[in-house]
Amino acid sequence: MVLVDGVTGSGKTEVYLCAIERVLSEGRGAVVLVPEISLTPQTMARFRGRFGDTVAVLHSRMSQGERYDQWDLIRTGAARVVVGARSALFAPMPDIGVIVVDEEHESSYKQDQAPRYVTRDVAEWMARDLGATVILGSATPSIEALQRCEDDLRWERVEMPRRANGKPLPRIEVVDMAREFGRGNRSMFSRSLREALFEVVDKQEKAVLMLNQRGFAQFLLCRDCGFVPECPSCSTSLTYHERAGRLKCHHCGYESPVPAVCPECRSPYLKRFGAGTQRVEDELVALLADRECPVIRMDADTTSRKGDHQRLLERFAAPGAAVLLGTQMIAKGLDFDEV
Repeated sequence: MVLVDGVTGSGKTEVYLCAIERVLSEGRGAVVLVPEISLTPQTMARFRGRFGDTVAVLHSRMSQGERYDQWDLIRTGAARVVVGARSALFAPMPDIGVIVVDEEHESSYKQDQAPRYVTRDVAEWMARDLGATVILGSATPSIEALQRCEDDLRWERVEMPRRANGKPLPRIEVVDMAREFGRGNRSMFSRSLREALFEVVDKQEKAVLMLNQRGFAQFLLCRDCGFVPECPSCSTSLTYHERAGRLKCHHCGYESPVPAVCPECRSPYLKRFGAGTQRVEDELVALLADRECPVIRMDADTTSRKGDHQRLLERFAAPGAAVLLGTQMIAKGLDFDEV
């Protein structure tokens, strides 16, 4: 077990590629796991650029026919490198030499439905049984992996503290929005963010904005009695989706229409609190209205159909300025030079 603890841009992917090249030269196969389906098209392009048609892909958004075709290529040995999300670990690879778990700290590697398992632990068990190597990569390794490196002699930690191109890590600026509000800024965007967006767009570059809350508003609140609509199964507040005119639970999928009045006290004063990606998208479009810059929203609502991930990322990668707005799926290893 090797934990590659490398900062963003340190060259972890090249480490994976070199390890896979060595395994392939020995006649064995490789499995590469990524935490998010949205990463699969970009990862596939890099691996196919190095290994050609010997790379197969497996993830849950594929049709049964596509999944079978890829499964058969792997089983017969025509494909010797498998790239995919969590379930790709169980691909029928005849002789696995290396298992790569990229962004190993991500919670998406934990299967929360039966049969429940942690991908890292299953990969370790499989590798021990097959005589393979497991490479875990992350810029922010999990506490469990760091502790195993301390306690278990079979685990080795390799640190990559510098970027491959020699550039420094980005400067981080924390903006106090309460202070912004006190100075008269009523926008959801700070002055710093607005100026940075204008500068990037005017240079024909790209910007990425992450907000881990889809929908239009996080919840509705009755201003008279304090009632908040909740999911009957999960006991969490329902998220307001303006375009669909629905309240949705992001845990179990429960939906209900938006009430015209409070179900408890019949008050018409239902206020929307908290911004979701739909609302931010509307505000961004208005903010950049006088500049020709597409705003691309990427969340569970805009990527529900097959091929949506790749289509949206291709729009963002097209020449010219663009702003990518999304939930956590855009913060797991995407790589665009113009950002």
